[in-house]
Amino acid sequence: MDNVKFGKFVRECRRKRNMTQKQLAERLHVSDKAVSKWENGIGFPDIKLLEPLADCLEVSLLELMQSEQNREAQMETKEAEQVVANTISQSEKLEARRVRMEKIRLLLAVSGFGILYLTFAGLSCVLKSNDEQKSALFIARHPDTWYENPVIFYIWVGVFITGCVTVAFLILWRTQQLPPPGIRIGRHRVKGFLTILMDILVVVMLHTYVANIANHMEQLHALPDAIPITAYLSNNTGSMRAQINIRDDVVQGLQDSAYIKDLDLTVRLKAGLDKVDPDNWNTLNLFLCGVNRIEAAGGIAEESIVWNTGRDASLFEGTENLCVVSRQLFERNGWKLGEKIHLCQYYYYRGGRQNKELFMNPLEDVTYEIAGYADIIADMKEKNGLTPPDILVPFGAVRKSHHRQGIPFVAHSAAFTVNDSLHLNEFKQEMKDLGLHSLTPLSTNVSCDGDVLNVNDSVFISTATRLRQLIDTAKAFYPVLLALIVCVGYLVTLLLLQSRRQEMALLRSIGISRGRCFFIFFREQFLLVVCGILAGSLTAVLLHGNYGGSSALTGCIVGVCYITGNGLALWRLLKVSVIEALAGAQ
Repeated sequence: MDNVKFGKFVRECRRKRNMTQKQLAERLHVSDKAVSKWENGIGFPDIKLLEPLADCLEVSLLELMQSEQNREAQMETKEAEQVVANTISQSEKLEARRVRMEKIRLLLAVSGFGILYLTFAGLSCVLKSNDEQKSALFIARHPDTWYENPVIFYIWVGVFITGCVTVAFLILWRTQQLPPPGIRIGRHRVKGFLTILMDILVVVMLHTYVANIANHMEQLHALPDAIPITAYLSNNTGSMRAQINIRDDVVQGLQDSAYIKDLDLTVRLKAGLDKVDPDNWNTLNLFLCGVNRIEAAGGIAEESIVWNTGRDASLFEGTENLCVVSRQLFERNGWKLGEKIHLCQYYYYRGGRQNKELFMNPLEDVTYEIAGYADIIADMKEKNGLTPPDILVPFGAVRKSHHRQGIPFVAHSAAFTVNDSLHLNEFKQEMKDLGLHSLTPLSTNVSCDGDVLNVNDSVFISTATRLRQLIDTAKAFYPVLLALIVCVGYLVTLLLLQSRRQEMALLRSIGISRGRCFFIFFREQFLLVVCGILAGSLTAVLLHGNYGGSSALTGCIVGVCYITGNGLALWRLLKVSVIEALAGAQ
């Protein structure tokens, strides 16, 4: 049974009886849209409605099924049986097609929700990233998501979406035809395969581009660990970096700075055991060094120190009166671990900023507990031209002694590593606010003040600058690449669908509007593009790795750009007149 012929017969019979589509629909208890589909040859009524429809149109059931009024009063039995069989077969085909379309719509709806989720996840990842990462769609990790491993979750969602779209695609591929008649997606296998292959190549290309930018950004963020920036304080000419005068407020600023790690501070003292005789300076024969951590002592490993029970190198970070003495001093005096010794401490000072000569004044007497001993002299040897100390004490304890006595405190050396090298400018501004300034090596006025910051950042800056230039160049080209994808979608669609202009013209010739034709072909192309995008995304992830939400966004961006070009090409093809298309085909 021909749907178009059936529809024309129903329309003619309805008009002869002066009925509107709405009136006929009310009598059959269906919608007027259903009647419109019957008459336009798009749909076919349920077999149960054929007899009531014949009654409404005042024709026989056989005439309705044959879609023509019979002049003969009788019809042969075989002919009637054939008409009925054709009608039942047509109804069953339409019902099967309706069921298939419902399955396709369900699968595509599920796929659409999955794609929206991946898009949302990608946008969330980009918006939650830091300022340097926010401007690009290339960042990967989601540490605060509700699932434990987001990368695996993204992959499974992608596989699920791919499966749904593949099943929908296969159903369409095997479907005889889709409404309106004559459109069958499986009829153009080669063109469909080429469209999918092109989408896969475009997605892999963009993902490779994104992966390249992401790798550069990962290198940039790993650069502080690969090329650490070290710094130290010196005098104005850089000729002295030890036994300089570093103000107490500078020391506090260094300790409080978030841009500094592994800070090494030292302060040198002289001391005498038990008491000092001013008339006999030989009694002031011990060198003390206050350090804020064991690394500041230079050359001494924590494992080389023989510790008292419960003691370790963390004591230097505090302010307790604990000490580590040299093995020679420990054995010469017959001391024991945990024993307490009384030291008379003297601090160094200078008569002026440019006076290199050191003077000493009493600080205070302090009783220290021996927490350990080591070969300090053998391990430290000579550092910065200074004699190795006999005793190591906590830096904070010495500083605390100065504060108790009301004596201005100065540290004698400071060195550290920049904590966040990517914010080097902010670090330098903070140091400038502390009163530190740049080196003046040619100055004739040599000072002993430790107010000059020396930063070893030349290698880091050159490497970071090169990486930033690569990233900025790649980002600047990104919009051009997206425009290129639109052009690719336009040209590929224009070339592949050029041979189907006759098919478009035929649809237009039977009264289907340009917008409806556009939707028919766009729906077919959209499904092919989605299949290609998903297959390309999975291929790219296997080749280059998963970049979390950005991998999902890459596929979505390619899809949007490609579909945009696809739609432009379709609209251009549909602008050709029906006569020209049919004549060109002939």
